[in-house]
Amino acid sequence: MSADLDPRRHLALEGTYNTRDIGGYATGDDRQTRWGVYLRSDSLHQLSEDDRQRLREYGLRTVVDLRRNREMHQEPNVFFDSSEVTYYHHNMIGDIPMPERHSPPGLEGIERKRWSYSVVLDRRKAEVRDILNVLANPEVLPAVVHCAGGADRTGLITALTLGLVGVPAETIAEDYALTARFNLPRHLVRNPQLDPATYTWRHFQLDTCSAEVMLGVLRDLDLRYCGVEGYVLHIGVRPDQIARLRQTLVE
Repeated sequence: MSADLDPRRHLALEGTYNTRDIGGYATGDDRQTRWGVYLRSDSLHQLSEDDRQRLREYGLRTVVDLRRNREMHQEPNVFFDSSEVTYYHHNMIGDIPMPERHSPPGLEGIERKRWSYSVVLDRRKAEVRDILNVLANPEVLPAVVHCAGGADRTGLITALTLGLVGVPAETIAEDYALTARFNLPRHLVRNPQLDPATYTWRHFQLDTCSAEVMLGVLRDLDLRYCGVEGYVLHIGVRPDQIARLRQTLVE
């Protein structure tokens, strides 16, 4: 992805690092995803009141929180009890560690993370279906989908959503990998032994969210389910819901 991003891509909010708009991505039928409809983000628990208002002015109607129960209770979403924004909590992976921590012997790096994502998509089909069902309702949009860092759980749901509306796999993978660019400052704070002069977001990307990881997941869906749409239909999302999602997210 180009170093020169559209200025609309990243929302510089106080209290988050990785809030991004997925608008402007070309689809296979020469259209593009709409701006101002779907935001992806890290945790919203530290948003300032000014930025809460900024999101409301953005048109935000819905928050979809993918975090574990423990995460949600320890760091409550600022919109949890909002009278203006509807809040949904979907514990996407359950209250267990990501399966990456229990991968088969011999898997490392990119393959280890790819395997863990595929396990989530296989084992948490009902949860993934319910999340996509929420997003397929035009009345909930604009929405922000978030987890803790905006990388893994949010990355998977966003990849499925972009795949359903016809965004090519390479663009989906680039959007996933872009997380490193905005989460690097937090990573450097948590790891003061790293030298910011030499450890760049490109290094962080290779360590945490390489585009090859998401490309591998999408290839796996191609092989096992005939693609993203095949997987989504398999888990119970209806064709009319997919059609509504495309109509709402693409212009």
